[in-house]
Amino acid sequence: MFFSGENPITSIVGVEHMLWDGGSFDINPRTYSALAFRIKGDAEIIVNGAKYSAGANDILYLPQNLRYHAQYTDTEMIVFHFITERDDIAPEVYSAENTEDIYKMFLQGHIFWKGKKAGFYLYTMSKLYSILGTIFENRARVSLPPHFINAVSIIMSDFKNSGISVSRICKSAGICETSFRALFKKYYLKTPIEYITDLRLDNAKSLISNGVSVESAALESGFNDPKYFARTVKKKLGCTPREFKYFGK
Repeated sequence: MFFSGENPITSIVGVEHMLWDGGSFDINPRTYSALAFRIKGDAEIIVNGAKYSAGANDILYLPQNLRYHAQYTDTEMIVFHFITERDDIAPEVYSAENTEDIYKMFLQGHIFWKGKKAGFYLYTMSKLYSILGTIFENRARVSLPPHFINAVSIIMSDFKNSGISVSRICKSAGICETSFRALFKKYYLKTPIEYITDLRLDNAKSLISNGVSVESAALESGFNDPKYFARTVKKKLGCTPREFKYFGK
C-alpha cells in the first residue's frame, strides 16, 4: 500500500492549490498519482464498485493509471501530483483528528514548488516524504498495542542493566511474552535480545571512542564479562573493542 511506503515516488509533476464546484465525474486514467489534502468539501470515489469517502482535513491518495468515478461537493484542496514506481490498484484515505502539521507540510510544499527557488525540487520531495512518514508513524502508533510500546520503552531505558530479560520486560509492561516477541520481530526484524545487544554495542563504542577503558565500557553498557563482550564485538562488527577508540577520530 502507498501509505506504508512500499511504492517509491520517482518524480514530482507539480503541486497545485485547486478549487472547483461540486459535481459527478468519470475520470479517465492519468499518467500521474495524486495526494490531496482536502481543505473543504466531500469526495466519494468509486472504483470497481468499491467506495472511498474523504471529507475536509482528510488526505486522499489516487493512484496513477486508475479509472474511477468521482462525486464531489464544492472543493478546495492542495494536491501533489507525482509518478510512482508501480501502479497501485486502489485509492487510500487517511483521516485523523488533528492534521494541522500535515496541512502545513502540504502548504509549504506548494509555496516552494511555485516559488521555484534554488533547491525547490528536493525541498518539495522532502515535504512529500515527510507527509507520508507522518501518516505511517501515526498509523503505526494507533495500531501497536500500548503494552508493546511500554515494553519497547523499558528496553530503551534499561538496556544497560545486565539483569534485564525479555520475561521481566514483558511482566513489567503487562504483555504476553509470545506476542511481544512476534510483534518485535515483525517491526524490528530482529529478536529483542539481538536488539538489546546492538544497543549495548553502540553505547560501548561511544564510551570507548571517548576514552573510557574497554572493561569499564563493557560493564557500563550491560556486559558482565569483558571476554564475552570482545567475542560479541568480533562476531558482529569484525574488529576488537580497542579499535573503537579510533572511531571518534
